[in-house]
Amino acid sequence: MKKSNKPLKHQPYLRFKLFLLENRIKQKEVAKLLNVSHVTVSQKINGTLDFSFSEVEKICQHYGIELDIFSTKKLRNSNTKLA
Repeated sequence: MKKSNKPLKHQPYLRFKLFLLENRIKQKEVAKLLNVSHVTVSQKINGTLDFSFSEVEKICQHYGIELDIFSTKKLRNSNTKLA
């Protein structure tokens, strides 16, 4: 697969990516939920495009997850909570 040379709009959504991996959810499934291509979902997760707020809401409602999974803030240690 060819790597994109597009600049990042945001840091990758690593926590969401990990959630997908841990739950064996394919990006194609997320794409179907959002009615976009799996390439678009990949670009959004990896930072070259961004999810709209309505897409984030839809994902969170569908999978029963909190909005903060889309936070790109780095945690200093495991006891630090996201604001």
